[in-house]
Amino acid sequence: MHMKDSLSHYHLLCQDSIRDLDFFKAELLILRNRLTEVAGKNTGHDVLLQVEHFENKFRILGIHIDEMLHDVNLKNQSLLDEAAEKPNYIHIKMKETDEQLADLLHDTSSDFYTTKKEFYQFLSKVF
Repeated sequence: MHMKDSLSHYHLLCQDSIRDLDFFKAELLILRNRLTEVAGKNTGHDVLLQVEHFENKFRILGIHIDEMLHDVNLKNQSLLDEAAEKPNYIHIKMKETDEQLADLLHDTSSDFYTTKKEFYQFLSKVF
């Protein structure tokens, strides 16, 4: 079963997604700074392996967040363009619900919070 939503509803969803992704980006910067701090204070082999693991994880998350931001911004711009062409239709449910985008955002959010939790568990062992 396919759901339909209005352009204005999609626009709000895009704005929410952009806000969430921007938040993840800012948080990732903070987590990376903490990781740099840990790496500077600990030279043990096991700790450095964990540092490398989180460096890689944060890098991959960062790339994924940037790609998602790019995609959501493009989608949002196309919605704004469509709304400008059809101003009388912006509140009519005529667009297929983009469940793929919602799933990707959910996965990104879940991955971010799982990684953050694992990182804090790691920090509690090294500090």
